[in-house]
Amino acid sequence: MDNAADLLTTAFLGPWVRSGGDSSRMQHVYASVLHWYEAAKFMPHHPEHRDAVLFQPSLKEVRRYTKLRQSAWRSDWNLVRPSILIAGLGFLAVQRPELSLRSLDLATVKAGLAPMALPERFVEACLGRFDVWRGGPRIAFIGADAAPDQIVGKAVAKLVSALPTWTLVSTSMGRTPWRVHDWCLSHFIPVEYLGTPTSKLNPRMLVDLVEHADQVVVFEERQSKRHDAAIAHARKLKKKVSLELYANSSEQPRELSGLK
Repeated sequence: MDNAADLLTTAFLGPWVRSGGDSSRMQHVYASVLHWYEAAKFMPHHPEHRDAVLFQPSLKEVRRYTKLRQSAWRSDWNLVRPSILIAGLGFLAVQRPELSLRSLDLATVKAGLAPMALPERFVEACLGRFDVWRGGPRIAFIGADAAPDQIVGKAVAKLVSALPTWTLVSTSMGRTPWRVHDWCLSHFIPVEYLGTPTSKLNPRMLVDLVEHADQVVVFEERQSKRHDAAIAHARKLKKKVSLELYANSSEQPRELSGLK
């Protein structure tokens, strides 16, 4: 397989995002990293343009569509565009392991991105950060759906301060800690999904989360043994485990401060 040639011809699924005013979510199909990169110029305020980008039949048409609508680009585009490109490469690396993006030399990746017609120095800087991401950990959160807001927020803040970049390992079901998930998306952290929206958060799924992660952050109510099995399994596999205890579960989860 010619990885360089395949880089902009390989489709992938984007993150699970809210599809409207309700709590339902959906994933978009991105025909290439360029479709992802150009569609992001219109997110989150112009989803109609984002969706139109997804259906453009060629790289040339994608660039033409977005250029003609530059007035609708997000105002911070120049600031976030490196993170957008790196996140797209991250989603592609996670979902399409046959491309070997986690180990491919950066010169080959750069050659594969050439048809995007981005400035060379910009691409080189992005690939440097992408390389850091490739060496970063995969992290799973267990019990964050039930833990109090301030406990989760403090744990995530502590985690982020020590890591330049990482990958979230997450489910996509009803009991997924969506507030953490959505905060990760807002900070352009790639996500590796396990299961489906109809999956159940049973012991087998918790085992899968542990086994796919390098580090596990567990939120547990004091005196509870709800996640003891997951913690024991993580320690058996020599995963890094962070245990965050909280007093009770009476406080309902809310949107995290700054995690939106």
